[in-house]
Amino acid sequence: MLIQWVIFLGCSAAIVLAGTRLANYGDTIGKKTGIGQGWIGLLLLATVTSIPELTTTVTGAWLGTPNIAVGNAFGSNLFNIVIIAVLDIFLLRRDTVLSRVRPHHVASGGLAILLTAIAMLGIVLDWPGTWGSVSPFSFLILITYVAGVYLLYRVERDADQQDHRDSASDSSMSLRAAIIGFAVCSSVIIAAGVFLISSAKELSEMTGISASVMGSVLVAVVTSLPELATSFGALRIGAFDMILGNLFGSNMFNILTIFFADVAFRGGSILTGLGDGAADQLLVALFGLLLTGIAVVAIAVRPKRRVLGIGVESLVLLTTYAMGLALILLRGISL
Repeated sequence: MLIQWVIFLGCSAAIVLAGTRLANYGDTIGKKTGIGQGWIGLLLLATVTSIPELTTTVTGAWLGTPNIAVGNAFGSNLFNIVIIAVLDIFLLRRDTVLSRVRPHHVASGGLAILLTAIAMLGIVLDWPGTWGSVSPFSFLILITYVAGVYLLYRVERDADQQDHRDSASDSSMSLRAAIIGFAVCSSVIIAAGVFLISSAKELSEMTGISASVMGSVLVAVVTSLPELATSFGALRIGAFDMILGNLFGSNMFNILTIFFADVAFRGGSILTGLGDGAADQLLVALFGLLLTGIAVVAIAVRPKRRVLGIGVESLVLLTTYAMGLALILLRGISL
């Protein structure tokens, strides 16, 4: 068991380090190509910081552990929203993170909720038919994601997100160096992700921790650390729209990884192959909907009151996350 923990922790460290650097390289690529703050967060950073989730979700499906794969996607979304509350603790202002972002982020948050709901429907309805062993709901996730990105492009363009007062200061790194660094870090993350899922599967069997908990808590937190590091970097320079664009965009992309996991899964549709873990996955997804809904409402209402050093909405997010985590752990650990 010690060997498996060493592999798990070693791969986790590699993903965190490479993922953090990957976000920096992606940010530089965005600056050098003239992408604005909104698109850096929503597409570029959201995609590059979600590579660990994509790697581990697809690998989990390929290795025949659907609950780790789907749990990683749902669990990462939970942790990503909690990052907002964590950032609020370090925001030395009278207002809050969500009170300083532009209202158009309601659209990306709403799309993240819609994509999660589609995945939940695929689990609940247990649709027997597949298209080439892939669930029709997985195809619907792909179509909705593509249509959603186009919609958000229209929203970003209309909102004039080319704000050069953010972190778009000139980088000393060349575009060529950023592209090379991006490729190297991506390779590290892919290799580490394969061994991470393999060790997580072994640990699940040896420790009595269910695959659902392993995917939705341990692996999900590790693969979400690049988002956390990137968000702290954006907080230091006051790029609040980049933070929300990154987190909501990552959550959209995380649900998209279920489509690729379904393609890689060799036991039919991954949404109908969760077995006894289906209820656990629905629980994780439900709390993801609750947390995202709270964040979206807070963006619309724009509360500025702080309690115990953090915003009221952040306190609600932390409390809801703690409740969800407790339920997941109680259901998933065999004593």
